[in-house]
Amino acid sequence: MITQNLHMHSTWDDGSCPAEEMILASKAAGLMSVGLSVHGPMPIVNDWQCPKERLPDYIAEVRALKEKYAGVIDVYMGVEWDTTAADLDLAPYDYVIGSVHELPIPGGGTRSVDSNAETTEQYIRECFGGDADAAAEAYFAELSKVAQRSEVDIVGHFDLITKFDEQHRFYDENSPQYRRAAERAMEGLVRAGKIFEVNTGAISRGYRTAPYPSAQWLRLLREMGGKVTVSADAHHTSGVTCAFDLAERMIKEAGFEEVWVLEGKEFVPVKI
Repeated sequence: MITQNLHMHSTWDDGSCPAEEMILASKAAGLMSVGLSVHGPMPIVNDWQCPKERLPDYIAEVRALKEKYAGVIDVYMGVEWDTTAADLDLAPYDYVIGSVHELPIPGGGTRSVDSNAETTEQYIRECFGGDADAAAEAYFAELSKVAQRSEVDIVGHFDLITKFDEQHRFYDENSPQYRRAAERAMEGLVRAGKIFEVNTGAISRGYRTAPYPSAQWLRLLREMGGKVTVSADAHHTSGVTCAFDLAERMIKEAGFEEVWVLEGKEFVPVKI
């Protein structure tokens, strides 16, 4: 049984519930430890990040909650760092998730890879001339930058660009160009010792029926000697352990025998 979730959001960013409610829901769902993972500030303006001026208050609240629930449930303070926010100080946090939500596009600027199917179709058509493989290459090249930040512990939703692919087909994961880009990124991230989350967040929000990475990438990750953890990417109390049974089953079917969990100040392997 998976007993830790290090990826969840609260009203400090784009979550629907206060941090304390997310912690209590996690305890009620049977988790032994949990982490808040606020979206760190980015150079672009959006409505889902935590502004830089609010980070000290976020840090103070999570530290207070950590102390309040000591002996009840272990609480960790995390941040979800995006590659375009290179100057964010990652030192204060217990752990860091490295993600790509905003894809740098040819000619400058970025486009969201996490908004909706319409935005996905638009950036592929307008920014990459309709070439989804080229968009995938750009995404995985950007994700590769996570390997360069030693402070980052966890790779967030490895193939996030496929979020809407169960309902609207945009990417061909079996395309040689797509596979080369994804494999190159995975190899670099594994070599850097990063832990890959098996993320169930899109299931709770109705976009997918399976976690990402997909089963084929989990098998390859196992072959490469990669590490995994399970996370809900929860934005509401109802999703704090969403589809954890499915994620655990997929991990085992891919050949993994352990997940990596945060214990104190270190990540350690736990048998499943």
